[in-house]
Amino acid sequence: MQMQAIQMPLSGHARVATRDVDQAAEEVGRIFCSHRLQPRDHGRDFFACHNSRIFAGGSINYVAYGGEVEIDPGCLERFFLVQIPLTSGAEVRIGSHLVTTGAARAASVLSPTRPSLMRWKASCGQIILKLERAALEDMFAALTGEGPQDIVFDPQLRLDSEPGRTLGAQILALARLADHALPGDPAGDEALNRLGWSIAHALLWTHAGSARDTLCTAAQHGSGAGRKVARALDYIDAHLGETIDFAALARACGYSLRALQLAFQAERGQTISQALQERRLSLLRQHLMAARGRADGTANITALMQACGLGHPGRAAGAYRDLFGETPAETLRSRRIDAG
Repeated sequence: MQMQAIQMPLSGHARVATRDVDQAAEEVGRIFCSHRLQPRDHGRDFFACHNSRIFAGGSINYVAYGGEVEIDPGCLERFFLVQIPLTSGAEVRIGSHLVTTGAARAASVLSPTRPSLMRWKASCGQIILKLERAALEDMFAALTGEGPQDIVFDPQLRLDSEPGRTLGAQILALARLADHALPGDPAGDEALNRLGWSIAHALLWTHAGSARDTLCTAAQHGSGAGRKVARALDYIDAHLGETIDFAALARACGYSLRALQLAFQAERGQTISQALQERRLSLLRQHLMAARGRADGTANITALMQACGLGHPGRAAGAYRDLFGETPAETLRSRRIDAG
């Protein structure tokens, strides 16, 4: 079979294309991890193709081999893999479990701390989602309010029933997006990042395994993300008039900065910066509504902005108008009219 005869997914992001077994093992190993690669038919039909595009916290990949091959990566250690066959299928032993995968039927899910041994059938091609362990553990910690844990997924993801059917469709959509979004385009990169982490979030919540069990328990006893955010907001409210360093904020709350950022997104749909700005503007509004003096309004407003930690008056006035539907001067003026 000629490698060039197939229009492969992610073809604009080729990383490996070879008929040499040792070269394939070395180059694919650089992208994933060191592994043993052994053709089962003495290499007569062997070829290897690996296309890959990175997003924040992971990558989306297409990997194909000609002929039947055995792959022994042991424990992945640093990342998770979700492997969805497009053609042919594979037998995957993960720990004590044996999973048989096939196009539109079943995918395999590899967890970092569980050893795996795979036999890809002849001409197997798979879309593979790679999620960095540290990033997924941070997301999990943000959702539960607990420290990093050993996340272990069920090794089989059914593609012919829910929720696996939807998860599989989202991963394939991510591959199509990666194929067409231009590298270096900010909008395309952001869309790729958001879809990638939406899938990671769905994997934690919906696919069987230790993560889903813990998340369901946490949901019954209150949101871990909510506890993180509440603690951070208490700190922010106590320091609104000061320059707040987000790394220091995270340390004061006892979390990593990434875990705190993810908690704000999960609980409020905001970044920490957006939440801080909103609370400073709300404090400014409280001061304006409480104002009684007849002094020059512009001077008073500028001083109040500075007291609330808003260092750019023009920018702050625009953000205030967007949030409250009126300018700071209009708030102050209407209050004076009411008082007069």
